[in-house]
Amino acid sequence: MRHFLNNIEISPRNVLEIGLNTDFSGNPEILSIDVDKIKLPREAKQIIEDHIASQGVFEGIPYQIITDSGITLDYYVDLTEQAVYGTYEIEVKIKKRQGIDLFFENADGLSFELMNKKGVNFNYIDCPYLIIPENQAEMGLNIAISLFVMTKEGIASIRDLSTAVTNLIEATTPNIGIPPAPPLGEIISVVIRTLAQLAYTIAILVAIIKLGQQMFELIFPKIRYYKGTQLKELIQKGCQYLGFTLQSNLLNGLTNLTILPVPLIKEKDSVTDFIQNDLNFSFTKGYLTSQDTISTLGGLIKAVETMFNARTKVYQGKVEIERRDFWQLLTTNTLVPALNDQDKRSNNYTLNTNEAWKRTYVHYQVDYSDFHTVDFFDPTDAEYSCEPVNVVNADLVTIKGLNDVNIPFALGVRKNNLNWLENFAKGFFQTLDNIANIFGGNSNLANTIQNRIGVTQIGQQYYSVTKLLWAVNGKQTANYVSQLRASKIYADYHAINEIQVNGYKIFSDVPIRITSQEFVNLLDNNYANIDGLMCEILSINYIDEQSQAIISYKEPFDYASGKVTTIEING
Repeated sequence: MRHFLNNIEISPRNVLEIGLNTDFSGNPEILSIDVDKIKLPREAKQIIEDHIASQGVFEGIPYQIITDSGITLDYYVDLTEQAVYGTYEIEVKIKKRQGIDLFFENADGLSFELMNKKGVNFNYIDCPYLIIPENQAEMGLNIAISLFVMTKEGIASIRDLSTAVTNLIEATTPNIGIPPAPPLGEIISVVIRTLAQLAYTIAILVAIIKLGQQMFELIFPKIRYYKGTQLKELIQKGCQYLGFTLQSNLLNGLTNLTILPVPLIKEKDSVTDFIQNDLNFSFTKGYLTSQDTISTLGGLIKAVETMFNARTKVYQGKVEIERRDFWQLLTTNTLVPALNDQDKRSNNYTLNTNEAWKRTYVHYQVDYSDFHTVDFFDPTDAEYSCEPVNVVNADLVTIKGLNDVNIPFALGVRKNNLNWLENFAKGFFQTLDNIANIFGGNSNLANTIQNRIGVTQIGQQYYSVTKLLWAVNGKQTANYVSQLRASKIYADYHAINEIQVNGYKIFSDVPIRITSQEFVNLLDNNYANIDGLMCEILSINYIDEQSQAIISYKEPFDYASGKVTTIEING
């Protein structure tokens, strides 16, 4: 292998010790050297000293390794990590350029607030919401009392008007055969009293209408909007900001997933100085901020990995986020390994019992500042237990472990129908509409109540846990629960981890001869057909000069099939 520092060929002191490693476990680290540090003498030492003098230590130095088969590996010297400066050499750590280490080191510290400040534009979505407070019984009582008082007063006023009109008719209608006609003064007096009663009745009805409208605004605040952003949009723009390209079939199928950040407050007077229908000074920025449960790109990607049993691969500037077994369906690799215990001419293996679990718990966050998430417990958690099929000695059962799928968002609650208070009030406001329209108005309060269906409902103006929506144009679809309920997340993404369908033999340190092209193919897809079985390659140590590799891999083996079963406790 040939080594280049800042495009100048060099010769590290420990060049003969350097091989190529690839570890696919966890977040895969593709193509790294198998030594922690490079020892750079003479001209390489001078290149580093010149770089420090001109650029400082906080910018890496390009470093390339070109294998004998022509593979180019791009690294950089990281002078911020344990560089040792000697008289005749400098010992430095190199990292993969546009690799997973660099990506997550930057992503974990990259806030969406910084991206916005640097000019990144997100495609925001207006998400309608309604405040449906917890004190529905109290509001229902207020409506009932107001309805009683206003109705009673209205009836009394109309009755008095009817009496006044009757008196007017009697005063102005002459009795046939009984002269003379009523005195003019008495007629005028009756007319004035009747007109006064009519004016009072109209004033009462107008007051009822205005009071009803004010009550409507207070009890049924208008639909407002918070800005949200699609989850894929946030991750894609974050990857682009760091100079990477996102490729994810998983996220392509989840484009309705929308992040609704927690509300922020503008600089205004205390919230206690405003009645509910004036609370229009809260807002969201559309992207995640430091007030949210997640505020960085790295944190958001880790949330996707947790929720959807996904893995992130970073290779040659490309970020791939897929369900952990995605690459298995695409591979065309075939390998023929040798025995891993050459001395005994046998194969040794272990079982992946460490991947078994007793309990899996999939759950969203509960936001106690929004009682709707507290009252929405059925779809938001699911629990499963791995149980033995046949037990001889119950005290010797060794199934253990917790798989906690802790989704760091609260599931947004959709308003699916009118509640009892809204149905109760709807009749009152229909009457109010009719009264207002008799006097030439254009009131439509009752239909406004009906139009509230389909928006996100919250218990108060502010909530404290970032919400996750399954939304089209900001409104959650009618089937959003079936898309996002915890049991659905388990069935679609985590059931493949049940040990009775996820049993493997693990072979370690197996020698194998491969060409450089086969090695490159494995870097792109770490699944291969071995002895007629689809196996997952866990790690590769490749010796370029010998076209030889040492691999560890998992071979399917159903040792738990029929021995254990998974039961649903709560879903």
